[in-house]
Amino acid sequence: MEISRMTVKGKGFASASPDAIAISLQLEDIKDTYELAMQHAALALEQVRETLLPLGFSKKEIRSTHFSIDSAYEHRNDFRGENKRYFLGYRYRNDLKITFGNDSKRLGEILLALSVCEADPEFSVYFFLKDRRAVEQALLESAVRDAKEKSQVLAKASGVILGKILAIDYDWGEIEVRSRVYAASSKMAYDSAPMIDLEPEDISNSDTVTVIWEILHTKQA
Repeated sequence: MEISRMTVKGKGFASASPDAIAISLQLEDIKDTYELAMQHAALALEQVRETLLPLGFSKKEIRSTHFSIDSAYEHRNDFRGENKRYFLGYRYRNDLKITFGNDSKRLGEILLALSVCEADPEFSVYFFLKDRRAVEQALLESAVRDAKEKSQVLAKASGVILGKILAIDYDWGEIEVRSRVYAASSKMAYDSAPMIDLEPEDISNSDTVTVIWEILHTKQA
């Protein structure tokens, strides 16, 4: 005998105050030769390290997330008006990342230090949760609760009785637990340093689950 089913999607919501900060730094420049690009990349990295060391960041805590050196070109018109590709040199790019506890005073000190760093990095500030498990659990509980409430409403309106849960479908996707709140070059940070006082909002998330219920029978009128 075929089992009657009811499929309902539940949506959950959860929020939490961020407890950590990440600063992503980007070092990039173009030099005439590959050797010069390598030398300047190493110099810029060392300048960042020297800037952050007095603020409590060891060499190991300044992590490189991406490094590359590639030929750089640009397209422009020649004297005949024909568009051609011209070799500019070798572009290096080094993406760095530092993380620390949510401390707005320390954040201001770090941004101010980076603003006068000779490497002239561009950077973005993110607030995030170090442990996402509590948010993920709250999201799932909220989503299942929402699905149950919707199912009960639908069952009552349809005149049926719900039985056991036959299946719960969840895609286990990555839940975003960070928020980007600031992005600037070091010069911009220097120009606006006295105004920096970042207080992030709670990080809010939503997610869905699909719950399949067994329908036992129709209520007697």
